[in-house]
Parts: sequence; structure tokens; C-alpha cells
Amino acid sequence: MLLPEGTHTVRPECATAPVTVIVPCYNEEDGLPSLLGRLRRMRKTTGSDDWHFLFVDDGSTDDTFGRLLRAARDESWIEVVRHHENLGLGAALRTGFAHARSPVICTIDSDCTYPPEKLPELAALINSGSEIVTASAWHPESAAAEGSRLRIQLSRLVSALYKLLIGQDVYTFTCLFRAYRRETIQRIRFRSNGFAAVAEMMLRGILAGCRVAEVPMRLESRRFGESKLKVSDAVIAHVRLLVMTALMVSARQARGLRRVGKLAN
Repeated sequence: MLLPEGTHTVRPECATAPVTVIVPCYNEEDGLPSLLGRLRRMRKTTGSDDWHFLFVDDGSTDDTFGRLLRAARDESWIEVVRHHENLGLGAALRTGFAHARSPVICTIDSDCTYPPEKLPELAALINSGSEIVTASAWHPESAAAEGSRLRIQLSRLVSALYKLLIGQDVYTFTCLFRAYRRETIQRIRFRSNGFAAVAEMMLRGILAGCRVAEVPMRLESRRFGESKLKVSDAVIAHVRLLVMTALMVSARQARGLRRVGKLAN
């Protein structure tokens, strides 16, 4: 593994320890039957009962919460937590992390824009020594992405800017489809409540020296419902995060220079 200096691109074997998968949801009632069906098949394919799915309903106004409750009554591997109002993706992730107890924690999109069947591959890399593993739509080995051209361009642009700013070989910063060591989550204290939380977690993880791996993966079109991402809000959030990251990188460099000065004396 290459680590704070870069990332390791891999084609892993599928082997996992107990895993909690956090699934933030907001008004996803139409897509839940498809998602739940794919998760059932994935668990059956692994032949393991060590996969637990924690759905965080972020104040949905449709029947998302009701459908999740009904599924949880029938399936012991499903747990549901609810926000009584919409607090944002970052807040939903914090709630999920607070409830997760497994040594490996994954996060996925509820719209299946990345295939949940790939989860065991990400979890296997955590067991192999990585601390953060992310699906990577913008990796050179990934197939062409589907979906909104504007959102794709925004994600590509901000990922390229983050990569340039921190000087590390990470291609995708905005992908929620990830796996983490539990203790890594405890080290990364992110502040964002919205979609930018995903990029902030990766940035803080890299700056903290976490071992990162990227798995090239195609971004697919949403099949059900509508995206909750507002491009204008996302632009503002990423500009703020870029500024914050620049300050963190600058402070880190200043600390390094001070250490060099002390050694020289």
C-alpha cells in the first residue's frame, strides 16, 4: 500500500469482517424496493450474516421511513434511525457513525448510482490494511460516467482541485460509496452537514496520514426519483471547503518548517 504519498489502485478479493453499511435516505420511497432487493441478493451471495445495514432517514416527507420500518420488521439485518427534519447528508452520516458498532463501516448511496454488489470488495481492502477505501469514478481506469453532465463536471472539477491542493494521487473526493476502519472514523472529525461532508472526510483522512485505496468504478444514472443535490449549494460548500483545506495545508507546512528549523538549531 502507498499511503500518505498516494493511493493504491486494486482489484481485491472479496473477504470481510463484520460490516455495518450506513445508507442515508431522503425521499427515496420509489427506489427502496430495488435497493433492498439488491442488498438481499448481495448478502446471499457473500454467504455471510456479518452484513448489517443501518438506514438513516433524514427527515423524509414521503413514505421512505414507513417502507424502511416495514422492511426492518421482516429482516433482522436492517436497522432504521430517523431525523425528524432534513439535516443534510453530513448530519445523516454522523448519526450513522454514532450507531455503528462493527470494525468495518461502509457508506453507500441509496440511489444505486454505484453497485452495492461491490461492497465486499471495498470491505476486503480494509481487512488488507487500508483505512479508507473509495469507489473512484474519475480514476483513469474507470468506465465513462453516466448521469447529469453538469453534476459530473462539477464533481470532476472539485476532485481535481482537491487533488492539486493536497498534492496526493487521489482522483475522486466526492464519492459516498466507501469503506472505513471504525477507528479511522473516530479520528476524522468533519464539520460539514451537507454533501461536502464526503469530500471533507477524504481530505481530513489524507491530511491525517490515513492509508487510502481507490477502486475504479463506473458512476451510473439514477433510476428512481430525483437527485437532492442543488448545484448552487454544492458550489458554495466546495469553495468553502477548498479555502478550509488550503488553510489546513498551509498550517501543516508551517509546522513542518518549524520542526526543520528546530532540528537545524
